[in-house]
Amino acid sequence: MPKEIPSITIHNPEYKKDIMNIGLGVYAPLTGFLKKDDFQSVLKNMRLKNGAVWPIPIVLDISLGQKEHIGQDSLVQLINTKGETLARLHDIEIYEYDLETWAQQVFGTLDKDHPGVESLYQLQPYLLGGRIELIQQDFDLFPEYHHTPEQIRQQFKAKGWKSVAAFQTRNVPHRGHEFLQTSALEKTDGLLIQPVIGEKKKDDFSDEQIVQTYETLIEYYHPKDRVTLSILPLKMRYAGPREALMHALIRRNYGCTHFIVGRDHAGVGHYYGPYESQAIFKLFDPQELGIEIMTFPEVVFSKTKQAPCFINDCSKEDQISFSGTKFRQQLASGETPPAYFIRPQVYQTLLQAKQKEKIHRPHPSCVIWFTGLSQSGKSTISMRLYDYLKTKRYETQRLDGDVLRKSLSKDLGFSKSDRDEHLRRVGYMAQELEEQGQIVLASFISPYTEQRDRLRRMTKHFIEIYVNTPLEICEARDTKGLYAKARSGEIPHFTGISDP
Repeated sequence: MPKEIPSITIHNPEYKKDIMNIGLGVYAPLTGFLKKDDFQSVLKNMRLKNGAVWPIPIVLDISLGQKEHIGQDSLVQLINTKGETLARLHDIEIYEYDLETWAQQVFGTLDKDHPGVESLYQLQPYLLGGRIELIQQDFDLFPEYHHTPEQIRQQFKAKGWKSVAAFQTRNVPHRGHEFLQTSALEKTDGLLIQPVIGEKKKDDFSDEQIVQTYETLIEYYHPKDRVTLSILPLKMRYAGPREALMHALIRRNYGCTHFIVGRDHAGVGHYYGPYESQAIFKLFDPQELGIEIMTFPEVVFSKTKQAPCFINDCSKEDQISFSGTKFRQQLASGETPPAYFIRPQVYQTLLQAKQKEKIHRPHPSCVIWFTGLSQSGKSTISMRLYDYLKTKRYETQRLDGDVLRKSLSKDLGFSKSDRDEHLRRVGYMAQELEEQGQIVLASFISPYTEQRDRLRRMTKHFIEIYVNTPLEICEARDTKGLYAKARSGEIPHFTGISDP
């Protein structure tokens, strides 16, 4: 009887995108999740060990329990939560990593307020590398705009475009973006507008808002026969210069000849200089990259010309800056932004998209997290609240520790690392349900502050409720005898007895 291939369940939707992107050639020259030598070479040199340019580690992290589950096997199946095989990982390698070196090399900082650095602190202690054999392709996200690199290259060929500029975006288009796109079209046959669809900062626009507003921009303001709209399923890492380089290589794989890099590409906060993402390309031979970089200065609005222009084409007194932060503040307060900032039709599309989302979410979504000792009453309170919210017709879901231990995390034990991994999986599930507009009621022991802080960062609205029941009452309620077994040493790592 053939030996069963060990499997790893992929809970994080962003990993599913990475698997697809590797398998379809979006991340070429990558052929799989990075193994140790390539990982270290990318950190140090922005190249694979064979010399090919690649600036950001694309990796799959696993827990100690998963490492032990794989054992000495060289082949692993990557499956989704339904048990379906997404891909096979061949010739695997499991290795440890230095988190601070990773953060410093890729993001240039160890500050946990940086969203990329913060995401590293959520990773498991081991990385799993190997060549990917893609089994399942998923085009559920905006299927009319979801294309493979080969399909986009064929589109360019059919249109007769010899030169194509790519514009990446994670925002609703304002007139500064439009001006950059028009400037690029003056030098190329066509333009590929490619919004990033995936995990972004909490205050970023939704995927639907971005796609729908670009549909309107192309319909009313761009030459439709010279513009293609196609999504890029990808998690933003906010790695500034390194990420700009990765984005350029991805567009090369889609068949683009030019890539637009504006001010502060893939940046966040004040971690990078405004033009660092342009300067990084000077470190590489353009022929080696296989794509030409179009760098532009900052775009401002000229009060005299009543039109956007580059910052060096008008006096300082004549300039009005395009501020995305101010735009978000105006949206939040209900204030209509000025016409110089965003096209009226685009703005109306944005309002309609936001209104549709409100209709589909008749109440605020959130995660209500009950924490406390075993037998403290977390699940009982959660169930009572669940019943009440259901009577009010609120869309509500319950996540219970005992139930999910038997399904979501049946491969895990009760070591500190496995408990962390269990809560991380629950966090992704809660995050997804919250995104769908649900009120999520979660009941978990979760004794560590760092665990709950991680969950708080993963969700938009996190409410923590500590059920402060004394230990002696919890023990008196314990009909299963778990506390007695913990005191006798039969159950190790038991919260309240032998563990926090």
